[in-house]
Amino acid sequence: MADIASNSDPESRETVAAQHHDRPLYIVQGAPAGKNIREAPFINHTDQELMLIETLVGRSPPFVFPKSDYTGPRRNY
Repeated sequence: MADIASNSDPESRETVAAQHHDRPLYIVQGAPAGKNIREAPFINHTDQELMLIETLVGRSPPFVFPKSDYTGPRRNY
């Protein structure tokens, strides 16, 4: 769980309980009071990319998937 709030609008606050990419949000500015947190699309990374980034910094993500689930391009680094 995470509490989020708009810095410019104290009425825009929300407690988010998410398991896995199920609650992406935008925090915007300039909307009416209490309306500066909005639903957002899921964009910009895959689970595989997130796992790689977590590995590079010595952490494990809180989810796993079988190796055969990855269907994207493979690179030989």
